[in-house]
Amino acid sequence: MAVQNISQLFAPTFLNDSLLTKTLGEEFALCDNGNMVFHWADFFETCDAIKEQLDNNPALMDDFKHRENALLRLAQIPVWIRTKNKIHQNSMHELYERFILNQGQIDPFIPLEISFISGNGPFKSLSIAECFNKSTYRDFILVYLLQGKLPKREFRIRLKSKILFEYGPHFAEAHLVSLEQLTLNGMLFSVDSETYFKKISSEEQVKILINANMLGLKDSKSLADLKNHLAPYTFNLLYSSNKVDAMLCNVADFSLQSSFDFSMNKKIFLFIPYAKVADTSSQGIKTIQNFVTVTRDLVRNHYQQGLKARTA
Repeated sequence: MAVQNISQLFAPTFLNDSLLTKTLGEEFALCDNGNMVFHWADFFETCDAIKEQLDNNPALMDDFKHRENALLRLAQIPVWIRTKNKIHQNSMHELYERFILNQGQIDPFIPLEISFISGNGPFKSLSIAECFNKSTYRDFILVYLLQGKLPKREFRIRLKSKILFEYGPHFAEAHLVSLEQLTLNGMLFSVDSETYFKKISSEEQVKILINANMLGLKDSKSLADLKNHLAPYTFNLLYSSNKVDAMLCNVADFSLQSSFDFSMNKKIFLFIPYAKVADTSSQGIKTIQNFVTVTRDLVRNHYQQGLKARTA
């Protein structure tokens, strides 16, 4: 049987068609259009709170077991990888696990000779990352966090926001990049890998244009208050073309990581600590840090109150 799309082969219909309430998949939007969200897996306190609730909340435990069992079924899907000297038989479960736990010795983005039929082929040139399904990958993360197989995460906010990087002589060139996360310690961006290596990597410095003023919180006492505060900005979240919003960074201060985004695109993720942003941007950085800290506290209160209500 010919497979037109590898991701279709492993589409986890047994996860998506569940009649169970997807409590483990719950996330909530911090602004109306969903361009800023939080998920319990992105903060060790909320992760611990969910773990404590598993034994006391049958719906939560059912959802966890359903996802856990679905992932175990991947052990029944064999995969053969052909190298120069040998044909290696694995399972899809092993490939996911090695990649997620960073235990693999093979670059997951390099094309390999892979077969899903038998050790005799036919083989097709694919990277291991191309064999992964986004929903299944996410469930591995959720389940492994609750099983304690992955390290606890510090608080982070996920975003769908485009901002400008300026670079080149006199910073005359600009490119839109994705602002992926705000954390307590820094910011995470992503950019197409070809764009990064051709246009940005050789530069000494870049300017990041972020309208941090819109994150200036005053009297937000709940997540509802925060959402109301962001309402006027949600369709252009943090974007700025104003030079006064520029934050100067040394390219060497970015931490780089390659990733496969499940849309067959190769991305480079760039993390910059707040401490590495030039002093001229200190007020904007302080505003961002304060926003993340306040949001963390509001999220903490939201979950504490919500879990109390569920068990009342």
